[in-house]
Amino acid sequence: MTTLPLSNVINVSITNTPTGLTTPNVNSIALFSNETPVNNSVSLAGYATYVSYQQVVSDWGVNSVTAQMAANVFGQSPNILAGDGQLVIIPMLSAVSATPGLFTTPSLTANLASLILVNNGNLKVTLGTTVVNLSNLNFTACTTLAQVASVLQAPLVGLCTVSVSGSAIVFTSNKVGTAASVALAVYAGGGTDLTGASYLNTSSGTTTAGVNSSGETIASCISRSLPIIFYAAFMTNVNLEDTAISAAATAVQAQDLMFFHHVSAVGDVAGIATTISQASEYKTRLKLYTTGQAAANLMKAAWMGREFSTNYTGNNTCGTMNLQQLANVVPDPGITQTIYNAANLAGVDIYVSYFGVAGCYATQGNNYDDVIYGELALKFALETNGFNYLATTSTKVPQTEPAMTGYKNSLAQVMNQFVVNGFLAPGTWTSPDTFGNQQLFLTNITNKGYYIYSQPIGLQPQSQRAQRIAPLVQIAAKLAGAIQSSTIQVLINA
Repeated sequence: MTTLPLSNVINVSITNTPTGLTTPNVNSIALFSNETPVNNSVSLAGYATYVSYQQVVSDWGVNSVTAQMAANVFGQSPNILAGDGQLVIIPMLSAVSATPGLFTTPSLTANLASLILVNNGNLKVTLGTTVVNLSNLNFTACTTLAQVASVLQAPLVGLCTVSVSGSAIVFTSNKVGTAASVALAVYAGGGTDLTGASYLNTSSGTTTAGVNSSGETIASCISRSLPIIFYAAFMTNVNLEDTAISAAATAVQAQDLMFFHHVSAVGDVAGIATTISQASEYKTRLKLYTTGQAAANLMKAAWMGREFSTNYTGNNTCGTMNLQQLANVVPDPGITQTIYNAANLAGVDIYVSYFGVAGCYATQGNNYDDVIYGELALKFALETNGFNYLATTSTKVPQTEPAMTGYKNSLAQVMNQFVVNGFLAPGTWTSPDTFGNQQLFLTNITNKGYYIYSQPIGLQPQSQRAQRIAPLVQIAAKLAGAIQSSTIQVLINA
């Protein structure tokens, strides 16, 4: 007897649901390092990814600046791991840090006895174009060159670093590059001239000019690395002069990236920080820490480790860096009220002590870190959901209103989540700009925190329809914002 197949009657085919993309993780950050890894495979691959400090030590060595920065990234609580992020370290090609200007005195061993008798010393210190006149310097409580250096350092915090090297005192500019220089001269303001042969003996000292950074640029490193590994923000251990920082800021502004960099001279507030802010290059985030380039670099790494810790898929997970405490970092001793106020206007972030309590000051001048960070996460999520709606539908998505409603619903899922995580919130629309139905626009912003609109299919230009392009989708959203300060008035009646 012949048996016929069931497909004569019933024909079954099974199709798997198409897979979509995973949203890029905004908490994956990169470190561009000019150090040579001890593990050659990192150089061959062009990058390596890490989820622990110990892994970085294994590849780069415990004494490397790269490992020290990783210690500050992973040392924060929470850190990038809380948002499922990772640290990508990318070796730069022949990159060399900019160097500061220096002035080194001759050996002062024989001069110490004379120095510690001075109670009204004076000295003119010229740092680049900045002239600082020091007067009434009192060394009578000193017994060592290190203590003499400390007295000299006090009025120069945020301008240069004064230290002892062997039996010499070294003045190191907080600026780097060819524009950074240090010169000591007589200040004709009375008192004891410290340039004399019995004191700092400056005529026998050595001046070393600063040098600009060289080798692979930040822009070139981005172009080389982004096609092979994803990261949403990055930093570098390379010290950069102002022109190099500006060039990097311009390159970053055109991309879905954030660039965090360190500065240590208080003049950078009115200088490079203001330049970047006035250019609206808000994707470049400068961090000021006045005790020197090395310390500023590590403060920046700690800030990034703490900031990029938001899990945007959670409930009420969004935060701000303001008043957050950083592990492995002490408050900057060089921040005065004047610098504090100027930093806010320029948009350079600082780490300070509020009546003995350490805290980050997230400044406003170049927008807030958390706003740029959240907007980047929102963009990634919208792109992914929009793509997946088209890619995971096994049949075509027709050019009809129901299909557009489905497409906009996929975007609404993202907007809802960013209300849930606290980046967006219902509120009052204060801009004069609206679109679509104005009443629906305002009602949706008030009740949901966002409004999504697309032009009706029937009004779409035929040229776009022929290319199978959806009508423009417009989204308005209200930021949740954050409270960072408050004024309190108390009325008391006796």
